[in-house]
This record gives sequence, C-alpha cells and structure tokens, in this order.
Amino acid sequence: MLNRIKIVTALLCVLLLFGVLQIVSGGLFFNALKNDKEVFGNTLIINNQKSAFDASWSYLLQTRNTLNLAGSRFALDATGRAPGHR
Repeated sequence: MLNRIKIVTALLCVLLLFGVLQIVSGGLFFNALKNDKEVFGNTLIINNQKSAFDASWSYLLQTRNTLNLAGSRFALDATGRAPGHR
C-alpha cells in the first residue's frame, strides 16, 4: 500500500514539474513576442525612412540630369545655333 502511495506521489511531482516548466516556457515565449513586436516596429520605421531617402535621391538625380540638359542647350544656343534646331 505504501509503495503505491510513493508511486502516485512521484507521478504527481513529475506532473507538477511539467506544469511549472510549461508556465515558465509560456512566460518566456510571451516576453520574446513582446520584444519581437518592438523590433518589427523599429524595422518598419527604418524601411519607411529608407524609402523616403531613396525617393529623395532619385529626385535629386533627375534634377541634376535636367539641369545638365538645360545647361547643354543653353551653351549650344549661346554659340550661335538657332533655337529649336537640333
């Protein structure tokens, strides 16, 4: 009889240990989820800033090309070529 009580007690202790481990791992999981949410938020902000920077850089390049073209046309017109002729 005493033998069965020791086995049942041991099984209950193992079950309790697994329950505690489950609670601890769940807590760690939710902590990791919270940290990942913050990291993903920061990544989203950085990606938006990069997109804005890339768009600004593209507009600057287009402006430079337009100014170079206008300068070339002005230089050609100043050398005596008639306006409108290419």
